[in-house]
Order: sequence, then C-alpha cells, then structure tokens
Amino acid sequence: MSHSVRAVVSARPDQVAVEEISLAPLGADQVMIRTLHSGVSTGTDKWVLQGKFTWGNAQYPLCPGYQRVGVIEELGADVTAFRVGQVVATTTSVGLEGVHPFWGAHIERAASAQGSVYPADGVDPRAASLFVSAQVGYNAASRVTGAPGDGVIVVGDGIIGSSAALCARARGFRVLMVGRHDTRLAPLAELGIHTLNSRTGSLDAVASFDPVASIDTIHSLDSFATYFPALPIRSGQVVFSGHSPGGVTTWGDMEAMQKKELTAHFVSGWTPERLTATLQLMRSGDLPLERLVGSVARGTEAIVGLLTDVINGGLEPVAATIEWGDPS
Repeated sequence: MSHSVRAVVSARPDQVAVEEISLAPLGADQVMIRTLHSGVSTGTDKWVLQGKFTWGNAQYPLCPGYQRVGVIEELGADVTAFRVGQVVATTTSVGLEGVHPFWGAHIERAASAQGSVYPADGVDPRAASLFVSAQVGYNAASRVTGAPGDGVIVVGDGIIGSSAALCARARGFRVLMVGRHDTRLAPLAELGIHTLNSRTGSLDAVASFDPVASIDTIHSLDSFATYFPALPIRSGQVVFSGHSPGGVTTWGDMEAMQKKELTAHFVSGWTPERLTATLQLMRSGDLPLERLVGSVARGTEAIVGLLTDVINGGLEPVAATIEWGDPS
C-alpha cells in the first residue's frame, strides 16, 4: 500500500515547489515518521537547491533536506529499538517514489532506516530538527584543546557558528562570536555569548580576547584576517568548519599558518556518536537552538517562500524550520 504525502521537490536547479508524492511500502528495517519540523540549512540546502552540492549524487527531481524530527507511526517487522509514538530525529528518508531523496527530510511523512534514527525525547522539536547542522558545530568545538576559561573566536553567525559557540561554552571556554548581522547576534548575546559585529565594531576586540583557537565557518581570506593575527605562535589552533562548493582551494594563508606553526582541523559530515552527543546537549539545555529559530514556515506558500530566500541567500535569522504538523 502506497501513501501520498506533501514534500519539497526541486525539478531542476533554482526551482522549488511543494508537491504530492507517493511512498513505497515500509521495509522491515524501517520506521515511518510523521514530521513535526524539518530543519533548514542556509548552506547545504542552498547548494543542493542551486545544483552546486558536489558531495553526492544529485538526481532530479529531488527532495532536499537532511534533518527532521517527528513521531514514529509505524515500525518495520525487524525494528525493536523504537516504539510507536516515540519522538525521534532522523537524517535520510527512503522509499520516495519518483523523487530522489537528497536526503529527503523536507517531507511531511516518510520512512527512514532505523540506523539513521535517534531518540529525541526531551528536546524541543525546533532544536532537534537542526541536529545535523548543530552537530557540525559540536564537532568543531570538540577539536579545540585548552583549559576552561581559555578564549575561542567563532567567525560566522549562522547555525553552524552559533552551535559551535554554544558547544565551546559548554566545554568551559570563553567565546566571542564575530558576525555581520545584528539580528543573528542579538539572540546569542541574550544567551550570554560575547558578540562582535565586524561591520560596525572594532576588531581590536578579537586581539584583546586573547584566543587560543578560532572556529572559522566562513572560509575566506577576509574571515581568516579577522582572527589570524590574534592567535598565539606555536600553540594557536584553527578549526575550519563547514563546506564550500565549487572546488574552492583557499580558506586561509597556509604559508602564514606554517610560519606561525598553527594547528589546523577540517571538519564535515556527521557520525552517530556526534549526533547523539549533540541531542544530549540540547536535552540538557546547553544547546538551546529553539531560541535561535527566527523563521518557521507553515503551509505551501510560506515553505516555497522560505526556500526561495535560501536559494537567493536572503534568509535573515540564525535558523529556520519548516513545520509540518504537531504532536497531537
């Protein structure tokens, strides 16, 4: 028996719509999840919808999105780790008929293999729907070595940078977020993160913060110049966190880093261990991403409008979600 559901569908680059699609019957190792929220990534979702994400096999028409939270409605015959009615977060949808899941999270209801499903009880659904993006920030913060109270600079006030800042603080570091949008920096400041708008404030604040490390989520020579002079010789660290499409080869001055003997880390992707740890930080209140969600799209027109803004690089808040339903 197939099911018809609403899903975000991109028939070709730069085009987005909400359409009815069919789902294949549930497999033995799968769980059927009714989506509450799917998290929007202003980076990866943008590149997928623009047709520029090269780390994968894009086939059109496709359903984008790689993070959603919902309620389990049905279990496959071989699933024993979950229960009907449980709130879970998941990454990749399966069984979309006529549409390629890349990775298929922007959908109101779909199956996921049980290996890509994680318990999300006790987590605000808006935060849980951003758990993969947040995990990139968690990964970045986990690479910094230092003592509690050491300073960490985070450059870039999007969801990855904001998550990295909150995760670094949870590890006991002092954190300075350097961004360019007051509307994104304000909610972080309300959460107790030191912030600096690089467009309007003096970068002298970066040097006076005395950082041991920088987490760079922008990846440009301009962002590199923001923090590089402030990092200490021989012990400074740079964590390049995120992804840049199109064969970008220069995120900073490698010769300058070598002369200073800095340590560099490059992070991307997700692992089950990091996703689980990220959800636990949300559960404990250390990663309250629901406080950073500034846009929630409900209904076809709002969903298309939100994702069109993403395609055009015009999304203003730190984070956004698509709301597909509620727990009742």
